Amino acid sequence: MGTNSKKKQINDSYSDYETGVVEPKISRYVRYSVWFILLLSIVSLGIQLFLGLEDGIRLLDLLEERIYYFFFIMVTLIYMALPKLIQEKMGVVVDQRLVVVVTLFIFAGTFLGQALSFFDRFFWWDTMLHAISGVILGFLAFALTSALNKSERTKVTLNPFYVALFSFTFAVAIGGLWEIGEYTMDWILGTTMQCWNDDPSLYFTGNDYQGAAIIDSMEDMIVSTLGAIVVSIIGFFYLSHGKSFMEAKKIQKPREYGDRKK
Repeated sequence: MGTNSKKKQINDSYSDYETGVVEPKISRYVRYSVWFILLLSIVSLGIQLFLGLEDGIRLLDLLEERIYYFFFIMVTLIYMALPKLIQEKMGVVVDQRLVVVVTLFIFAGTFLGQALSFFDRFFWWDTMLHAISGVILGFLAFALTSALNKSERTKVTLNPFYVALFSFTFAVAIGGLWEIGEYTMDWILGTTMQCWNDDPSLYFTGNDYQGAAIIDSMEDMIVSTLGAIVVSIIGFFYLSHGKSFMEAKKIQKPREYGDRKK
């Protein structure tokens, strides 16, 4: 057997391993940008307080105006740390493209949507994010299945059809639970996550007598389901043709990784 063939066999034997947690550069850049905006906002708050002391402006009044803004910035930073934390806790590295998409989704939803009020500025922002959420949840399901199939504790390996079916049902289930959460928040706290106090005629589907809440919820569930269907079909064709799709790799320590190569 030639040297090249031996190298190929060795590469195949540990191709399912990574030497550390993966965090794409764009994810770090987005996080650094959010941190910069947070610090800039704090400095701006301090300057406004300093200049407004003579006019009787109080710190509490300024904080009350920006409390939700700062809250959603902090929530964004926490959410953006989750992909890396999950990789460390689960001991697997997911596809870098998935980490990038999740990072941008969290940034668009929590920071742009809530902190910068994109939900109010653009009527289609919420619908777009729900459609993307179906896609992302489908990707996550494929990555989770890949991690379970590689786990030493798992003795069952799912075929492409059942992996795609799990991806679809997982995404739809999470989407449904999200809508239940929105309804619960509106019911208990009196919020308007379901847009129940909006004009139903502003929506593309449904009838006025159905109310804005049910129209909003059903539109969100429909677009997220469509996103899940698209991902499930694409993933099925990839796996059925022997190609990887959102493949997860185990994290191996550098020394152990080197020992495996020997």
